[in-house]
Amino acid sequence: MSTNNPTQTRHLTLTGIVLIIFGMIAIATPAVAGTAVVMVIGAVLLIAGIVQFIQGFRAESWSSKLPPLVLGLITAVCGLGVLGHPLLGLKFLTLLLAAFFVVEGFWKVIASFGYRPATGWLVMLAGGLLSLLLGVIIWQQWPVSGLWAVGILVGVDLLMTGASMLALAGTVGRLDKFTAGASGL
Repeated sequence: MSTNNPTQTRHLTLTGIVLIIFGMIAIATPAVAGTAVVMVIGAVLLIAGIVQFIQGFRAESWSSKLPPLVLGLITAVCGLGVLGHPLLGLKFLTLLLAAFFVVEGFWKVIASFGYRPATGWLVMLAGGLLSLLLGVIIWQQWPVSGLWAVGILVGVDLLMTGASMLALAGTVGRLDKFTAGASGL
Protein backbone atom coordinates (compact mmCIF):
# COMPACT_ATOMS: atom_id res chain seq x y z
CA MET A 1 0.00 0.00 0.00
CA SER A 2 1.93 2.96 -1.20
CA THR A 3 0.45 6.40 -1.27
CA ASN A 4 3.56 8.41 -2.12
CA ASN A 5 1.78 11.22 -0.34
CA PRO A 6 3.80 13.01 2.35
CA THR A 7 0.69 15.06 3.17
CA GLN A 8 -1.08 11.92 4.38
CA THR A 9 1.89 11.08 6.61
CA ARG A 10 1.85 14.60 8.07
CA HIS A 11 -1.92 14.37 8.70
CA LEU A 12 -1.54 11.01 10.46
CA THR A 13 1.33 12.38 12.55
CA LEU A 14 -0.53 15.57 13.49
CA THR A 15 -3.72 13.67 14.33
CA GLY A 16 -1.73 11.19 16.43
CA ILE A 17 -0.04 13.99 18.38
CA VAL A 18 -3.34 15.81 18.98
CA LEU A 19 -5.03 12.59 20.18
CA ILE A 20 -2.14 11.85 22.52
CA ILE A 21 -2.38 15.38 23.98
CA PHE A 22 -6.16 15.03 24.46
CA GLY A 23 -5.61 11.58 25.99
CA MET A 24 -3.14 13.01 28.51
CA ILE A 25 -5.55 15.83 29.33
CA ALA A 26 -8.40 13.32 29.83
CA ILE A 27 -6.25 11.18 32.13
CA ALA A 28 -5.11 14.25 34.08
CA THR A 29 -8.70 15.52 34.48
CA PRO A 30 -10.86 12.39 34.37
CA ALA A 31 -13.95 14.00 35.94
CA VAL A 32 -13.99 16.72 33.27
CA ALA A 33 -13.44 14.20 30.45
CA GLY A 34 -16.11 11.86 31.83
CA THR A 35 -18.58 14.72 32.16
CA ALA A 36 -17.86 15.76 28.57
CA VAL A 37 -18.60 12.22 27.37
CA VAL A 38 -21.87 12.19 29.31
CA MET A 39 -22.85 15.60 27.89
CA VAL A 40 -22.32 14.30 24.33
CA ILE A 41 -24.45 11.26 25.13
CA GLY A 42 -27.16 13.52 26.58
CA ALA A 43 -27.13 15.73 23.48
CA VAL A 44 -27.37 12.69 21.19
CA LEU A 45 -30.31 11.34 23.22
CA LEU A 46 -32.08 14.70 23.09
CA ILE A 47 -31.64 15.08 19.33
CA ALA A 48 -32.63 11.46 18.67
CA GLY A 49 -35.74 11.90 20.83
CA ILE A 50 -36.78 15.07 19.03
CA VAL A 51 -36.29 13.44 15.61
CA GLN A 52 -38.26 10.38 16.69
CA PHE A 53 -41.04 12.56 18.11
CA ILE A 54 -41.30 14.55 14.87
CA GLN A 55 -41.46 11.35 12.84
CA GLY A 56 -44.29 10.20 15.07
CA PHE A 57 -46.33 13.24 14.05
CA ARG A 58 -45.73 12.44 10.37
CA ALA A 59 -47.19 8.95 10.63
CA GLU A 60 -50.68 8.50 9.21
CA SER A 61 -52.51 6.39 11.78
CA TRP A 62 -52.50 6.56 15.57
CA SER A 63 -51.17 3.01 15.76
CA SER A 64 -48.17 4.23 13.75
CA LYS A 65 -47.93 7.56 15.60
CA LEU A 66 -48.06 6.39 19.19
CA PRO A 67 -44.85 4.30 19.47
CA PRO A 68 -42.48 6.93 17.99
CA LEU A 69 -44.22 9.72 19.96
CA VAL A 70 -43.83 7.85 23.25
CA LEU A 71 -40.29 6.60 22.53
CA GLY A 72 -39.25 10.02 21.25
CA LEU A 73 -40.61 11.68 24.37
CA ILE A 74 -38.86 9.18 26.66
CA THR A 75 -35.57 9.53 24.77
CA ALA A 76 -35.72 13.34 24.77
CA VAL A 77 -36.57 13.46 28.49
CA CYS A 78 -33.63 11.12 29.23
CA GLY A 79 -31.37 13.36 27.16
CA LEU A 80 -32.58 16.43 29.06
CA GLY A 81 -32.09 14.59 32.34
CA VAL A 82 -28.51 13.70 31.46
CA LEU A 83 -27.80 17.25 30.30
CA GLY A 84 -29.43 18.69 33.43
CA HIS A 85 -27.62 16.34 35.82
CA PRO A 86 -24.42 15.17 34.13
CA LEU A 87 -22.92 13.77 37.35
CA LEU A 88 -25.93 11.49 37.80
CA GLY A 89 -25.51 10.41 34.17
CA LEU A 90 -21.81 9.80 34.81
CA LYS A 91 -22.63 7.62 37.81
CA PHE A 92 -25.07 5.57 35.74
CA LEU A 93 -22.60 5.22 32.86
CA THR A 94 -19.98 4.08 35.35
CA LEU A 95 -22.33 1.38 36.65
CA LEU A 96 -22.88 0.20 33.09
CA LEU A 97 -19.10 0.10 32.52
CA ALA A 98 -18.57 -1.92 35.71
CA ALA A 99 -21.23 -4.43 34.66
CA PHE A 100 -19.76 -4.61 31.15
CA PHE A 101 -16.24 -5.33 32.43
CA VAL A 102 -17.47 -7.98 34.87
CA VAL A 103 -19.54 -9.80 32.22
CA GLU A 104 -16.80 -9.44 29.60
CA GLY A 105 -14.20 -10.70 32.08
CA PHE A 106 -16.22 -13.80 32.94
CA TRP A 107 -16.82 -14.50 29.26
CA LYS A 108 -13.13 -14.16 28.35
CA VAL A 109 -12.03 -16.37 31.24
CA ILE A 110 -14.52 -19.10 30.31
CA ALA A 111 -13.81 -18.77 26.58
CA SER A 112 -10.03 -18.91 27.12
CA PHE A 113 -10.28 -22.48 28.44
CA GLY A 114 -12.00 -23.46 25.19
CA TYR A 115 -8.87 -22.33 23.33
CA ARG A 116 -6.53 -23.96 25.87
CA PRO A 117 -4.48 -26.08 23.50
CA ALA A 118 -3.85 -23.09 21.21
CA THR A 119 -0.93 -20.76 21.65
CA GLY A 120 -2.06 -17.50 23.22
CA TRP A 121 -4.92 -18.84 25.32
CA LEU A 122 -3.16 -17.48 28.40
CA VAL A 123 -3.28 -13.98 26.92
CA MET A 124 -7.07 -14.29 26.61
CA LEU A 125 -7.27 -15.62 30.17
CA ALA A 126 -5.13 -12.72 31.44
CA GLY A 127 -7.27 -10.23 29.51
CA GLY A 128 -10.40 -11.73 31.04
CA LEU A 129 -8.98 -11.59 34.55
CA LEU A 130 -7.90 -7.98 33.97
CA SER A 131 -11.38 -7.02 32.72
CA LEU A 132 -12.96 -8.77 35.67
CA LEU A 133 -10.63 -7.00 38.09
CA LEU A 134 -11.32 -3.61 36.49
CA GLY A 135 -15.07 -4.20 36.71
CA VAL A 136 -14.84 -5.19 40.38
CA ILE A 137 -12.65 -2.15 41.22
CA ILE A 138 -15.09 0.22 39.49
CA TRP A 139 -18.06 -1.49 41.17
CA GLN A 140 -16.50 -1.41 44.65
CA GLN A 141 -15.63 2.27 44.39
CA TRP A 142 -18.99 3.32 42.93
CA PRO A 143 -20.29 6.09 42.97
CA VAL A 144 -16.87 7.73 43.49
CA SER A 145 -15.48 5.73 40.56
CA GLY A 146 -17.77 7.81 38.34
CA LEU A 147 -15.36 10.69 38.84
CA TRP A 148 -12.42 8.81 37.34
CA ALA A 149 -13.41 5.65 35.43
CA VAL A 150 -15.00 7.06 32.27
CA GLY A 151 -12.47 9.86 31.88
CA ILE A 152 -9.46 7.61 32.35
CA LEU A 153 -10.81 4.97 29.97
CA VAL A 154 -11.49 7.62 27.32
CA GLY A 155 -8.01 9.07 27.93
CA VAL A 156 -6.32 5.69 27.54
CA ASP A 157 -8.28 5.07 24.35
CA LEU A 158 -7.23 8.45 22.94
CA LEU A 159 -3.60 7.77 23.89
CA MET A 160 -3.62 4.35 22.23
CA THR A 161 -5.33 5.65 19.10
CA GLY A 162 -2.84 8.52 18.87
CA ALA A 163 0.11 6.16 19.33
CA SER A 164 -1.24 3.82 16.65
CA MET A 165 -1.62 6.76 14.24
CA LEU A 166 1.98 7.81 14.89
CA ALA A 167 3.13 4.25 14.26
CA LEU A 168 1.04 4.11 11.09
CA ALA A 169 2.47 7.43 9.91
CA GLY A 170 5.99 6.08 10.41
CA THR A 171 5.14 2.91 8.50
CA VAL A 172 3.53 4.82 5.63
CA GLY A 173 6.52 7.16 5.50
CA ARG A 174 9.01 4.25 5.36
CA LEU A 175 6.86 2.45 2.78
CA ASP A 176 6.74 5.55 0.61
CA LYS A 177 10.55 5.93 0.78
CA PHE A 178 10.99 2.24 -0.04
CA THR A 179 8.66 2.32 -3.06
CA ALA A 180 10.15 5.59 -4.28
CA GLY A 181 13.62 4.04 -4.13
CA ALA A 182 12.44 0.82 -5.82
CA SER A 183 10.74 2.69 -8.65
CA GLY A 184 14.00 4.53 -9.40
CA LEU A 185 15.75 1.24 -10.28
